[in-house]
Amino acid sequence: MTVLAVIPARLASTRLPRKVLLDKTGKPLIQHVWEGAKACSAIDKVVVATDAEEVANAVRKFGGEAVLTSPQCASGTDRVAEAAAKFPDAQLVVNVQGDEPEMSPEPLSALVNGMQQSSAEMGTIAVPWPQGAPITDTGMVKVVTDKEGFALYFSRSPIPYARQGQPKYLKHVGLYAYRPTFLQQYARMAQTPLEQAESLEQLRALENGHRIAVFVSRYVGYEVNTPEDYDAFVRRQTAKR
Repeated sequence: MTVLAVIPARLASTRLPRKVLLDKTGKPLIQHVWEGAKACSAIDKVVVATDAEEVANAVRKFGGEAVLTSPQCASGTDRVAEAAAKFPDAQLVVNVQGDEPEMSPEPLSALVNGMQQSSAEMGTIAVPWPQGAPITDTGMVKVVTDKEGFALYFSRSPIPYARQGQPKYLKHVGLYAYRPTFLQQYARMAQTPLEQAESLEQLRALENGHRIAVFVSRYVGYEVNTPEDYDAFVRRQTAKR
């Protein structure tokens, strides 16, 4: 199976402008993501999908491959779908979020291997809830699954509600894998009410009756959405040196 990883990288991010090019670590943020994806042996090809020539040039400078996509793309998924259409030989497309600079091979391999064993149209990754992380943090998305490991719901609120005992919360990681045909279909779907309410794009698939396979892995990285997130990432990188 030919596996294509696409990293959507929009320059005009709202909460942290130009975040994919921030380079206090000595590398642009997008390079950290790219290196994590390239380190996964289960992935055959990695490309960065961007609407900005400046980002494409930065990617090419560190040896990566960039695909220019339309500035009209409304979401990262739209950008991934447009880029993936240029690679018709791909049998599985992995969406690696451009704001996950601590991406590692383990969750990527778990996602690809899981999809190779599954007939699901779409898959994603969840991890055990990080120790010490507040369950009320709306920036950390929760997911609950059925007995077969398919998503029942994703939310920014704590789910399930703990009326008795302590449930085993799962943190959703923004990694997705799609069958190419479904990816193009998914990108054409209109936004749905729950997606808009939670600002979680994956709910669009559930609301349209499609199942999402959830594979549990280990991953300790965090999204970079704010200046504080980026500063924390820089501190973690500095501590590793």
